[in-house]
Amino acid sequence: MGLRRKQIGFAMGISLALLFASYVVANAAPAAQEPPRMSFLMAAAIGVLYYLALSPWFANLGFTVLYRPLVAGTLVGIVMGRPAEGIAIGANINVLYLGWIAAGGALPGDPGLAGYLGAALALGGGLDVKAALALAAPLGLLGGLTFSLRMSLCSVIAHRADRFADQGDIKAVARSNYVYSQPFLFVLYAAPVAMAAWLGSAAVSQALGWIAQHAIWVMTGLFAASGMLAALGIALNLKFLLRGSVWPYFFIAFTVTSLMGGQVNLLVMAIIGVCLAYIHVLFTEGPPAETPAGETADRRPPGLLTRRDVFRAWLRWLFFSHACWNWERMQGLGFAHAMTPIIARLYKTPADISAALKRHLIFFNTQPDIGGVIHGTVIAMEEERAAGANISDDAINGVKTGLMGPMSGIGDTIQQGIVIPVALAIGMSIATGGQVGVATHGNILGPLFFAAAVAAFVWGVGWLLWWQGYQQGRVAVTNILKSGALNRLISGAGVLGNFLMGALAVSFVKLSTGVVFLIGGTKIDVQGLLNSFMPNLLPLVLVLLIWWLVAHKRVSPTAVMVAIILFGILGAIPVWPGLNEKGEFLRVGLFK
Repeated sequence: MGLRRKQIGFAMGISLALLFASYVVANAAPAAQEPPRMSFLMAAAIGVLYYLALSPWFANLGFTVLYRPLVAGTLVGIVMGRPAEGIAIGANINVLYLGWIAAGGALPGDPGLAGYLGAALALGGGLDVKAALALAAPLGLLGGLTFSLRMSLCSVIAHRADRFADQGDIKAVARSNYVYSQPFLFVLYAAPVAMAAWLGSAAVSQALGWIAQHAIWVMTGLFAASGMLAALGIALNLKFLLRGSVWPYFFIAFTVTSLMGGQVNLLVMAIIGVCLAYIHVLFTEGPPAETPAGETADRRPPGLLTRRDVFRAWLRWLFFSHACWNWERMQGLGFAHAMTPIIARLYKTPADISAALKRHLIFFNTQPDIGGVIHGTVIAMEEERAAGANISDDAINGVKTGLMGPMSGIGDTIQQGIVIPVALAIGMSIATGGQVGVATHGNILGPLFFAAAVAAFVWGVGWLLWWQGYQQGRVAVTNILKSGALNRLISGAGVLGNFLMGALAVSFVKLSTGVVFLIGGTKIDVQGLLNSFMPNLLPLVLVLLIWWLVAHKRVSPTAVMVAIILFGILGAIPVWPGLNEKGEFLRVGLFK
């Protein structure tokens, strides 16, 4: 417990220091007049921040928090002395990645690159929030290149860990995970972004200025595409949410928000969604069933491990589960690293240590928070085995293999599909005062709310399930499923997720047309005709179309993203009939 108190105290101290520094910088920064000149030190700091967002050093808050454009824009703004503008730009860019989900090693675009480099180029080039959004849309596609390189080359390190396992060298296996991979990842991530930020601000500003003078329709098309790309993120969420008996809540929220003109407070909508989720679960699942006496009793461990040992293993997983993520083993090396304090405690002979390390260096991949129940269960099995129980390698690996898929599906649905998008949407609303895409200055409370909400889930739920897995051993998951608590949680989360996605589809997806036809002397305003039938019909059709493509036709999200950008640019070519402010006919783009 002493170690745990020190860790919590250290984390709280760092958090308070960062909060205070952010507040001071945000309030001391002068009003923006001229774009700040991008210095080499600024660019280097931005490159390092991008690396840190993909690094293991922030207790799993790198990928879940620092990687999101809302936070990226905030940090870039602080580095460049324009925190309020950075927050607004980051919130605007995050619209493109609101429902971004990376499940099973797939990376549909790179929100981190779009956030850090997009915000840096926008602030350095003096661009407004709309131009920043248009710039970030193509940038996100480039991140897939470095991601594939990282996942391929890190496989080499896993093979090096195999040699250390043969020797029974526990410390060397641990170093393979969190030491040997990081210099390579630092160069891969930090250097290109730093150079692009340093050299690119002026060039981007000049290029966009030339486009604005000679091909304004290209910028108009990028603006239109950025408004449509939010539909991709929402559709990726609906891939997990729009199912079962909870799908009507999406359309209820969409209709209500449309009737309110799209001006809703997302925090209030979240509270309403929670209430609806409770009512839905109460009437469909019934009250929680009482567990028969005796079934809740904790497993009595042999006493070879202490709570401190189990906590030390969790800390290693929390920090380093993805430190050496790779295509061949995925989180296999991270799993073995997490088990090193357990192996060192339970086994003493080189042969036993080597066998245990090899057992856990095989392929493994799951959602790191919900999936922690697997690790706790495996720790319990290792303890029983060391105490003399007849538990084979196949039994341990069978538990890992059999549970990692279900826990991954449940975890990705809850964390990436509901917790992060909901917290992001509320944080973006707080940051911009409900004026996402319009506000030019942001509120630091928005990204702070998001960070705190995600940290509470990642740390709290992660440790709870890890410990429960250890306490109950091999029956942990069975007991959780038998209790019905997981079904109620998933059902309620589905209601909340669908409800908020319906509201967000109205608030964030922007698609309308200025096309006007003249038929028999009568002007037919296409957008007005659609609005008379149903407000926000085009955004709804777009969201459902993309959902159908990614969920049922298995179309790659990257392909959809490229198609939307091209569609936006081509659709902006002024070849369609429209009206100017005087009511005179002229040629316009398909979108307005």
